[in-house]
Amino acid sequence: MPGRLFPLGGPVSEKDIVDRAEFLSSLERRLTEGQSIMLAGPRRIGKTSLALEVIRRIKSNEHYVAFVDLFRYNTKRELSLAIINACLENRSGISKTTAALKDGLKKITGAAKLTAKLQDLEVAFGLPSESKSDDELFNYALELSEVLAQKDKKHMILVFDEFQEVVRIAGEEALKVMRSYFQVHQHVAYLFLGSKEGMMNTIFGDKRQAFYRFATILPIPSVPSEAWVEYITGKFQAQTITLNDRVISEILTLSGGHPQDTMLLCSEIYYSLLEAGVKNLSLDFVRLGYERALLSLSPVFDELLDELGSLGNSRRVLVSLAKGLHIYSGLSGNPNDIKRAVDLLIDKAIIEKTGRGAYQFVEPMLKDYLNRRIEGY
Repeated sequence: MPGRLFPLGGPVSEKDIVDRAEFLSSLERRLTEGQSIMLAGPRRIGKTSLALEVIRRIKSNEHYVAFVDLFRYNTKRELSLAIINACLENRSGISKTTAALKDGLKKITGAAKLTAKLQDLEVAFGLPSESKSDDELFNYALELSEVLAQKDKKHMILVFDEFQEVVRIAGEEALKVMRSYFQVHQHVAYLFLGSKEGMMNTIFGDKRQAFYRFATILPIPSVPSEAWVEYITGKFQAQTITLNDRVISEILTLSGGHPQDTMLLCSEIYYSLLEAGVKNLSLDFVRLGYERALLSLSPVFDELLDELGSLGNSRRVLVSLAKGLHIYSGLSGNPNDIKRAVDLLIDKAIIEKTGRGAYQFVEPMLKDYLNRRIEGY
């Protein structure tokens, strides 16, 4: 059975990160030299894949690395334990060191070795215990990365994925507490990722916010068409499938070069070819794959549209944009209300501004999906 040719549904390996070599090298250099970085962009454009690849490279150079996905946690205590575990794993080799400590070291293979690894840390800094309050445990977690890096004479990279979720988890005051610790750390660099660009830009770009100018804000470059052409051509040819420039151009026109949508479309095209037993990629198979990809995305798009339906004019504005209308001249209503709807759509990374009064869909496939449903609105 053939493997998954085009990766879907999560971070991808280095060989499937398209045209990011220079960006990854720059990111690695900045982080290892102690610069903290913020990357913001819509979901499903490859931020996590970039972060995981850069920490893989950094770790291979004998730095400490820690990765925390805030989307997984709901309380300050859960977040604190996640940070502690991610940091201590560099020493212990155990992903849930705090759980191991709680259950008792005797239950762990190599318990004596683990005890030795943590003993000096316990003497100097203590180890987390259930007796600590949520605030105490949070403070402990925020200080641990610097303490561990200092003691082991290492440089640590601590990555926070979906960093804007810290407000949901621990409140806005948590940002002030985090900044108070991070700003004095000399051996730790931070990489902040976020899918809500509006919130991330406010956290790091508003002078009233605790993290104002704490991290360098780097734009994630789009993938050039020629890089997609090379990648897609290579993938299909590796499976002895023939194709030409016209079909690749059609693939990129339909997907708009959106990273995960392009992967999904190519994957559906590939499986359509396999099921038909065909080795020549024609426009007919591109269109068949597109219909299958759009069907696969329909639950995602429906959920998004349902959410927008409860947010004032947002869905109405989006439908107008899908029709190609100028939102301010093509829609009735208070211009301020329309602007708020546009700002919300930008904040949710559904549309992006391309010029004065001009906007485009981040995912062209969403625009097509909307146009197909417009008669029902």
